[in-house]
Amino acid sequence: MRSSQAGRSLQQKFYENRILDRYTSQEPKKVTLRQLVLFGRQLTEDKLIASANYVRTELPVRLAHRISDFQYLPYIAGTNPHLQMVYDLYWRAFDEFRKFPVVKTLDDNRRFCDNVKKNLLEHSQVIPQLGMGVAECADLVAPDEIDRFMGQMLISRISRRTLGEQHLVLSEQFDDDLRGHLGLRPEESFAQLGRAPKGFATQRIGIVRADCNVARVVHECAQRAAGIYEDAYHLPPGSAPQVLVEGHVDATFMCIPAHVSYIVHELLRNSMAHVIGRYAHRLDSKAPVEGPLFPPIRVTVCASHSDIVVRVSDEGGGISSELLPFIWSFTHPLKAKHLHNFHAIHRMEARVDEADVVPPLVSFGFGLPMSRVYARYWGGNVDVHSLPGYGVDAYVQMPRLGNVVENITARRSY
Repeated sequence: MRSSQAGRSLQQKFYENRILDRYTSQEPKKVTLRQLVLFGRQLTEDKLIASANYVRTELPVRLAHRISDFQYLPYIAGTNPHLQMVYDLYWRAFDEFRKFPVVKTLDDNRRFCDNVKKNLLEHSQVIPQLGMGVAECADLVAPDEIDRFMGQMLISRISRRTLGEQHLVLSEQFDDDLRGHLGLRPEESFAQLGRAPKGFATQRIGIVRADCNVARVVHECAQRAAGIYEDAYHLPPGSAPQVLVEGHVDATFMCIPAHVSYIVHELLRNSMAHVIGRYAHRLDSKAPVEGPLFPPIRVTVCASHSDIVVRVSDEGGGISSELLPFIWSFTHPLKAKHLHNFHAIHRMEARVDEADVVPPLVSFGFGLPMSRVYARYWGGNVDVHSLPGYGVDAYVQMPRLGNVVENITARRSY
């Protein structure tokens, strides 16, 4: 970022850019979900160490491309302190991972995992800082340019967290199984053990689920969303809009459940908010209401050989024609005002279990575009059709077989 480097000497900036150029000249080594699953099965020490070294060499490449994106932002955006903070976080992580020595032993891997955990925690600040930064640049930079920048930043962020979290979970599962194999109690250390016993292997697939049931994810997200609104509006338990799941309810697919849960939860939250808002007068009505207070939200699951499609249908009145063209934008003036709410939080990981740090009813103007980013990362999509005066149909399409490569862009596309 131009302004972030202003205080450094020309010699230092030249040196840093030469280093960066070595990494931006490389393409990311993309993976599929199926590759992640197959790698984790019959997980040996050698495979775990190979995983560590793949992550160790891949993260600097992916970080370097995004650091380069910062450097090409217009100068006025480059002076923003929130974007500078993200730039500095990325550069520090890039420097740490590129300098981390080759992982050769299980003990090396545990030290590497500690470094990954530290960086994941530090980078939980990234989304709020990006949100505040682009909100403050919304009137200074073309919305399309900022939206492309945000899209690439977020999809690359998902990819890096996927690699890091996958390796962390595989390492934890391997160590847990090794501990059990050696008969060690949880409080006993095997730090002195240089290698696993010959022939030791474990069957783990990390953060991926090979047989995730879509209907079960919908039910879990519906229960969580209902609890949020019943607490917020002091509704009797069970009185939030009912979520009815129909169609291919036994369908399963390969996915990272945390990604799918975020998408489904966001769509259900939006539907519940609009349905409750539209029918709120029933809460104050003195006349008794026959049946449920609110019309149900219908979720239809459809499965083909290669794809899963989920439709979320509500009767919340639809999306205003003024806002509808901009629902996928992060920075349009109609939405950018919500990004200022990021000032109220310090970290966000875009997960459904963040109620302790992210107020559940605060709008950031972020959920729908982030849901689409999650879906597109693995070759899927999210789309929304508004029925004026009636409701919304939201569609989520996701590949089913796990054979689609990560949808990440190395080169700057704007």
